Amino acid sequence: MDEDKIYTKIQEVVNASYPPVIVLGSGASIPYGVASMGFLATQLANFFKSKQYTSDDSNSAVAEFLNNLTRGKGLEEALLDVRVPDDVEADIIDNVWKIISKQNTDVYQRLLNGEEINLKALFEHIIYNRQGIVLNVVSTNYDNIAEYAASQTDAYINNGFAPTYFGRRKERLDSCPTNIKEAYTGKINIWKPHGSIDWFTKGDETYYLPNIHQIPSGYTPCIITPGVNKYSKTQQTPHRELLTKIDECFNHASGFLCFGYGFNDKHIHPKLLDKARKKNLPIIIIAKEITQSIQKNVIDGGYNYITLSDDMNDGTIIAAKDQSQLVIKGKKLWTIDEFCKII
Repeated sequence: MDEDKIYTKIQEVVNASYPPVIVLGSGASIPYGVASMGFLATQLANFFKSKQYTSDDSNSAVAEFLNNLTRGKGLEEALLDVRVPDDVEADIIDNVWKIISKQNTDVYQRLLNGEEINLKALFEHIIYNRQGIVLNVVSTNYDNIAEYAASQTDAYINNGFAPTYFGRRKERLDSCPTNIKEAYTGKINIWKPHGSIDWFTKGDETYYLPNIHQIPSGYTPCIITPGVNKYSKTQQTPHRELLTKIDECFNHASGFLCFGYGFNDKHIHPKLLDKARKKNLPIIIIAKEITQSIQKNVIDGGYNYITLSDDMNDGTIIAAKDQSQLVIKGKKLWTIDEFCKII
């Protein structure tokens, strides 16, 4: 594999006339101190060890969950093996929201202090001097890292809600001002199928309430946490509509640019891979580690892929379909900062 040729292939994907869909997983947020699944598992375990419910079913579910963690299962796997009652699920949502909210606020403070969020360079590169361009970002994370980065560009930002301090969900999720081409440099849609730290439900309505530091009375965080109920909840508003919109984005994609996404989400990667196979679309994966799921779903699946991962020695391993691996010494191209230097 030739280094310059592989860079050229990556540049062709990133700089296509119709931009690739960007898919963000937890690996895009962890560098900013946002909790990994492992950290959330530890915090939830600490909470439930001292929690007692009046219901035997709830206590039994918690005991089973804790036992799964003790046996070495990850958070998602541990919860998938347990059907938790509503009161336990409510505590999981409450704890996860509080943890992510605190970390999210810390990142926001860094933004206010002038720090450039690393995704900004990528977003700007794609939309730079292209007023009519639309960039679709799919994030499985609850935090606002993508929104913060987009806010540092000159693009119009759309998350499917009215851009107010009491934002209602739009009837047309991707609607925007009619003069966007004149007023902004491009448009960035940020689609979050599992919800967001600043989305809340009350009754049958979902609202966008930015910069909220505690859960408002009468409202429930609109986030889907791991567990048996995860898949049924995605069929509820607004998640169902968001998944439909994401499918539409995948249908029109020129390729996929995946940062820190482990191909573990059955709502996202099957549709992505289906479109990639039918059209032989390129999939670029930037991740610290090539997980078993990436290996099984993408590499072994024979897709048109390029992966950039950590060689564990301050360098990068680049692999591509039908190519021998290439090791780049002294360049951490599996990080967003360094990746942006080659596009």
